[in-house]
Amino acid sequence: MTITDSIKQILTVSIKPRTDAYTDQYSRIFMVKLTMVGALLVGLNWYTDKITCIQPGALGISEVFVGQACWINGLYIFRDLRYRNDEVAYFGVPRDIRMDGMYADGTLCATQDTSLRHNPKCIPMKKTFYLEFQYMCFVIAGLGILYYAPYAFHRLVNSDIVSLKGSVAECNPDAIVKNYFNYKINPRSKLRTRVIGHVMIKIFYIIINIVAFIGTDIVLGGNYRNYGLKWVTWSKDENDVMFEYIEARQGPKPGNYLLPSFGFCSLQEASQDIKFLITNKHKLVCELSQHILYQYVFLLFWFCMIFGIIISTTGFLLTVTNYVITIFTLMSNGGKGRRLCRRITLRECEYLEFIRRKNLVLYGAVFHRLRGMKDGHHLEDI
Repeated sequence: MTITDSIKQILTVSIKPRTDAYTDQYSRIFMVKLTMVGALLVGLNWYTDKITCIQPGALGISEVFVGQACWINGLYIFRDLRYRNDEVAYFGVPRDIRMDGMYADGTLCATQDTSLRHNPKCIPMKKTFYLEFQYMCFVIAGLGILYYAPYAFHRLVNSDIVSLKGSVAECNPDAIVKNYFNYKINPRSKLRTRVIGHVMIKIFYIIINIVAFIGTDIVLGGNYRNYGLKWVTWSKDENDVMFEYIEARQGPKPGNYLLPSFGFCSLQEASQDIKFLITNKHKLVCELSQHILYQYVFLLFWFCMIFGIIISTTGFLLTVTNYVITIFTLMSNGGKGRRLCRRITLRECEYLEFIRRKNLVLYGAVFHRLRGMKDGHHLEDI
């Protein structure tokens, strides 16, 4: 099976009745599938793509060793240079790689000269390391688990709705009344707990969507919260401005600001034999082509995460509204309907509304039997 077929199979969603709302399905189905595809793409990229560095021919170190060592150590840039396009070769990388500090007036300088003598007036610039390429596929997979977590509680809290779905398919109104509207089998306290639990699940979906977004922002160094907005602003520029090399732009590309595609790698060379002792420190400029894929993956995630927060909040508001509408629907069914609504709990009203949506004839039969009960009492034996 090809990668394309695998992705297509993962993203396929079967259209069928489900016990949870569409607002919940966005997080527990769509976002879970999206994170699975993201983890797959990032994982394949992590496995196949390598870090490559600019190294002189006289360096004498294996290119494979350099790439692996830089993968382990991680790459870094100087964030102080992010808006100084006239002095950098790549985002965060000065044209003269010796320049690793600044004077008080902001002029770039080297903290050490070629003789390794320290320059006390040159203040070192702060390094920002990037090692996301080592673990990002696991973080994305973890997001999928997070998005699915509320559904486990949904199955627990709404086990009665799940079983009611099967009972509705059997079309036996007497069995439904006996099993679901009988306080000996289904106590009032348990019914109220289920209503509270159902509302808490909606709140849980809001929380996990916010946690996923904030957690991703923390993992990406606090540069993710405005990432999508920066892309939208950047996309409004002309083509020659958007894709021009860094020295011709006013600021960095949004993708490079989040995860730069170039950085420094520092290596310590050390070896000894009978005749020679070699020790040296190398500073190399390396490319991170992995980050290009990550930039687009997290751009898609940004919009989906923001949309998820809006949808989960809408789901909570709709749940509260549906409870009000359920009561109003029963109250509008004449005097007997109002009396019945005062006798039964909100969860039982939800049962009736669920039956009404699935089978209107069965709803009428159940409603008729409930109206025939004595006030204040539920049917115990039929």
